[in-house]
Amino acid sequence: MKNKIIKFIGYSGSGKTTLIEKIVKNLSDEGIKVATIKHDVHGLDIDKEGKDSYRYSKAGANISIVSSPDMTVFKYHNKLNLFDIISKIENVDLIIVEGYSSEDNIPTICVGRLGTGKGFKCINHDGKLDKNIIAIVSDYNEEDVKDIIKLNDNLKHFNINDDVEELIKYIK
Repeated sequence: MKNKIIKFIGYSGSGKTTLIEKIVKNLSDEGIKVATIKHDVHGLDIDKEGKDSYRYSKAGANISIVSSPDMTVFKYHNKLNLFDIISKIENVDLIIVEGYSSEDNIPTICVGRLGTGKGFKCINHDGKLDKNIIAIVSDYNEEDVKDIIKLNDNLKHFNINDDVEELIKYIK
């Protein structure tokens, strides 16, 4: 499974993060090295005003690195596209991406939950399925997703409330 990449997309509240957390835990327990990339459309800042890393950033550093005995954080002071980020990841077996729904050419799992009332993010405005979708994970029953599965006969449907073992086998 060296350097395999899989992407999860879905509306807010669909369960993407919880699902990925379970997958990472299971794979990590198996000794599989996993990297995760989360796309945050709201923006984020890990620096705290007055701290050294904040001061370096404000001074104009292009990259700030903070290292401690148990963690190292690289902060790039510019936007990187998904593939630039992926190119910087080393020594892992699997890269799991959450979000980046507009990025193409990555096998993608679409997550949906009835409670959001939004359906599936993998269906475009023309009613067509995103070409990179390989599976759906949801709490919808088979009858509710049959029209989506008709769009791609190879599409698998996993129940989000089930154990993730079958989904992990599929990802591997």
